[in-house]
Amino acid sequence: MAHRDFVEINLSALIAGVTNVMPIADMLSERSMLFDEQYSQIRAENNRHNKMRHLLSVVISGGPEVKSYFYEALKINEPYLVQDLERSSSQTSSGVLQSQEGTQDNTGKPEGVLIRWNPSSIKHKSTIEELRNDPSKQKVGTIYFSRENKYYISTGSSGTQIYLGLKEDGTEVAIKRIIKNPVNKKDFENELRPLQDLNLESKNIVRYVDFAEDDHFYYLALQLCECDLESHMKDLNNQEHGNRDTALKKIVNDVLLGLRDLHLVKVIHRDIKPKNVLMDSGNNARLADFGLCRKLEEGSAVYTTRAGTRGWEAVETLDSTEKSSYKMSSDVQVAGMLVYYILSGGKHPFDVNDSKDRETNIRKGNYSLADVSYIVAQDLIKGMINIDPAQRPTIEEVLQHPYFWDDDRKDAVLRKLGDREEVQHYVSIEQIYKKIKNSEGGNPGAAFTNDIDEAIGLLLLPNNKRGEVMKKDIRKAVGDDVAKLRTLCDTAKKYSVEKTFSAWKADVSRSIKPRKKSLALHKK
Repeated sequence: MAHRDFVEINLSALIAGVTNVMPIADMLSERSMLFDEQYSQIRAENNRHNKMRHLLSVVISGGPEVKSYFYEALKINEPYLVQDLERSSSQTSSGVLQSQEGTQDNTGKPEGVLIRWNPSSIKHKSTIEELRNDPSKQKVGTIYFSRENKYYISTGSSGTQIYLGLKEDGTEVAIKRIIKNPVNKKDFENELRPLQDLNLESKNIVRYVDFAEDDHFYYLALQLCECDLESHMKDLNNQEHGNRDTALKKIVNDVLLGLRDLHLVKVIHRDIKPKNVLMDSGNNARLADFGLCRKLEEGSAVYTTRAGTRGWEAVETLDSTEKSSYKMSSDVQVAGMLVYYILSGGKHPFDVNDSKDRETNIRKGNYSLADVSYIVAQDLIKGMINIDPAQRPTIEEVLQHPYFWDDDRKDAVLRKLGDREEVQHYVSIEQIYKKIKNSEGGNPGAAFTNDIDEAIGLLLLPNNKRGEVMKKDIRKAVGDDVAKLRTLCDTAKKYSVEKTFSAWKADVSRSIKPRKKSLALHKK
């Protein structure tokens, strides 16, 4: 009997009969088959039955090596139980099947049933065709699936296994098979409840289809997608540069639209990361995995212990010693990290020197956007990953950013704003700045007196966030000191580059197709 079958056929007997749970867990931990966090969670369970349920969830989600070593550890620590179970394996298997058949709707192997099928997936088409005719398929509720390896898609958290499946009505589904234990029960309910409550018809969120359960497992049926984000990005590397950029921009837009649809109904995701973005057969990116998402009831925050995946967390949630406030703005910061990941070809903005420093860099707001050259995209990301939650844009504001403008809107905005004072003054400040920089080491003397007055005047822009600065106060501070003039011009340059439309107007205008000729960027 395969070790996988031994474990799953004898689940009830193992939960009831194993008394030496922690010695088995110790052996798996020594072989690095249990993470420290998993080991701690098993130890923290309040009785041996729950400890064993938790341990089995890890074993079932592991590969063949984990199952084999668990079996060996079981023989060492529970030899008589293993002997009894092996002697009665066929009877136990039959008993489990009968038990499952007595639960919701019947679980078993439907004989001679050709399942309806509404083809949609391209990648999984041939495998689903096999499933329809496979005698090993089982039915749980209204869901058909098989545990054969060829139908296996991936492994999730908490012992979750994901298989290809079909509903009775022919809908293709991905089935999350989750072993029952107290921890998984809570996670399952957390994921199922918002999916059922939302029932969103969003093309950018993985759609809930159905659920079922038997004595040992929960089955959550979700919309079947083609691949995850990482695989899709690898495929895009083979495309021409222009086509790839367009495709990546669509992915960014899709992900943010999905997040907008969640935030519109006051749901926060709390686990945004590349693995939780899937691509459907229409090349739409969809947000997935709602096991950590929460509904905002009263107020605008959820108070929670640390949530999310390490390295993909908002700065305000990193301190796990106490409950922290997780808001929609927290989702926005992590979504900003994901936007950079997509546009940079798989980089993280807070991996400034080494990925080991990622959390430290998130805490300090120390990031680099060097792998995204388009300054408009940099501006978008910079706002989203701001260390101050209050300074981050809402998801609606994010989607209004110029990065997402089409050519017509870019053209209209540039025509309207091209003659604005701050746009024109940016050019003048740059000229003064360059003149002074070129004179460093010399003694320009009084020749710059007029430039001082000009630079002072150029700082008096209506959108200066520090308010209207009186010209006489600046003149008094600067006097005729060229060094102070340099400081003033440095400030002017920094102000112009970072705080005005001028920072990216050139990039925006260049990105418009050649047919757009008459941009009013300069005064006649």
